[in-house]
Amino acid sequence: MGFFTSRRTSPGRLIAAALIAAGLTSVPPVSAAQAQGTGSAGLIRGGSLQPAIDAWQSGDYRRARIIAEPLAEAGDPDAQYLLGMMYHDGLGGQADQAGARVLYVKAAMAGHAYAQYTLGELAYHGRGVEQDFHRAAGWYNKAAQSNHTLAMVRMCYMYAEGQGLPRDPDRAAELCEKAANRGEKAGQYHLGLLYLTGTGKPLSYENAASWFEKAARQGDADSQYNLALILEGGLAGAAQPEQAAYWMQEAAKNGVLPAFTSMGLLAYNGRGVPQSDQAAADWFRQAAEAGDPEGQFLYSVALAEGTGTARDLDQAYAWAQRAVASSAGEPEEIQAERIGLRDQLQEMIYTRQNTGAPTQILARNDPPPQAVATRPAQQLAQSAPSSAGAAAAAEPEEEAEKEQEEPSSRPRRTLRD
Repeated sequence: MGFFTSRRTSPGRLIAAALIAAGLTSVPPVSAAQAQGTGSAGLIRGGSLQPAIDAWQSGDYRRARIIAEPLAEAGDPDAQYLLGMMYHDGLGGQADQAGARVLYVKAAMAGHAYAQYTLGELAYHGRGVEQDFHRAAGWYNKAAQSNHTLAMVRMCYMYAEGQGLPRDPDRAAELCEKAANRGEKAGQYHLGLLYLTGTGKPLSYENAASWFEKAARQGDADSQYNLALILEGGLAGAAQPEQAAYWMQEAAKNGVLPAFTSMGLLAYNGRGVPQSDQAAADWFRQAAEAGDPEGQFLYSVALAEGTGTARDLDQAYAWAQRAVASSAGEPEEIQAERIGLRDQLQEMIYTRQNTGAPTQILARNDPPPQAVATRPAQQLAQSAPSSAGAAAAAEPEEEAEKEQEEPSSRPRRTLRD
């Protein structure tokens, strides 16, 4: 158990995906495809619009348009919102972004919370309109007043970051908690982050883990990953490696790249799963092929040492090069570690080619610092803190990554937009 032993899955980094002190998730507007069959589209069932809803859910968008158009023209907010979604996505006919926005505005002005939230998203992200956080906050606020939970979560983020609203951690926590208590998994996830960072809530790994678990049970992948790290590292009590492995594997199933790397480390160290060099190498390979820098680095090490896979210096060198190329923005010690591996492999290959002398297994005199790869941060909308009034004062019409290095023995808390 040489090189990998120092790289346990205890959290060198707790992820979420992009801001350090308290950021929240970007939740896209509910589209026809997303809402189909889920009952989450914000449409009132029954009445004259029901045949259009049925056609839309069955995928007969042309018929849904035909039924919804006269109702929308007559002023039905649900019909306007449904038709706006179809115009926006080009379902049942030609896409019409401008027409979709007109319909959203009509429905929003009539009090349709989902239309208000959607307009907030368009303004927040600058989709088809000029990006305007202040205007976005106005629409989100209207939707939140109608108990739209995703609008509450977005406003939680904006208050936490001072984005289009005055920075107010307490108000941020209040909104996220309200959404979380209503069962919104994005609210549960972000409330966990607020406890994790001590933003608007007292820092508490126990409370963070509790909310992450609620969201994890609803399938939130980032919550599953964060919960696994807390449980494996024993941050909220005694370490629970078996539960950690369960949630880490769930996060991997849901596409969290560092979870593949972490599963490899768990398998190598026999933490929560049977010890298996072969399983570890396979997890590292999957992480590497998916583009995770730490996975690329560890797969390179496995190939170089012949740990759980056939020894192959050429492939090890190729993966080490990729790990170095993917290391921009990483801490200097991590970059140096990957560069050192690449250079050592290059020297070993040169020696083999020019002298035929046997090459040595990688030196392990100075084990690298404990680290777990983090999920690549999503690009967030750049913004400057606003000193303008609260959302209620905004006239309605959509996150930059901040890094904060911490000692490797404490979690590195990045949040997602």
